[in-house]
Amino acid sequence: MKLSVAQRLDVWARRSLPVALTLMLAFIGAVPTGLPYLGSIVPAYTTMAVFYWAVYRPDLFPAGAVFLIGLVEDVITGTPLGVGILCLLFIYGVSLGQRRAFLKRPFFIAWIGFAVLSALSMLLAWLMISIMAGTLVELRAALFQYLLTIALFPCLAMIFVAIHRHMVR
Repeated sequence: MKLSVAQRLDVWARRSLPVALTLMLAFIGAVPTGLPYLGSIVPAYTTMAVFYWAVYRPDLFPAGAVFLIGLVEDVITGTPLGVGILCLLFIYGVSLGQRRAFLKRPFFIAWIGFAVLSALSMLLAWLMISIMAGTLVELRAALFQYLLTIALFPCLAMIFVAIHRHMVR
C-alpha cells in the first residue's frame, strides 16, 4: 500500500522529532536562567535528551545527529569547539552500549545511570576546558550545573516519555 504525501510527512516528522527536540533544547540551554547567585548556570538539557533517546529510541537518534547537536551547542554557548561534541558522544556511546541495563527497569535505575554518566561527562568537559585554558578552571559552576541537571532529569524524562508515546501511535 502506497502512503499519501500527508502520511509520508507524518512519518518523517515523527522520525525526526527526537533530533529536532534535542536541537531545540540546545538552543534553550544557551539562554541563561537569570536566577540569583546562579548566573549563567543552565541544566544540561542536551545531555538529558541524548541519554533518553539513546536508551529508548536509538533507531531515531543516530550518532551523526549527536555530533551535529554537539557542534551547534559548542558554537552557540561559546564552549571550546569539540568539548560538547565529545561529551555528548560519550553519553551516547555509553548509553547505547548499556541500554539493556536500563530497559524494562524502574525509572530510578535509569536516573542513577544518568547521574553517573552525566557526572563523568561533566568531569570530562571540566578536564578538557582546564587543559585548553592551561589552568584548573573553577569546579563550583560545573557542580551546580550537574546538581541542577540531575534534579530536573525526571521532569524532562516525563516530557520525553509523553512524546515517545505520541510517536508510537
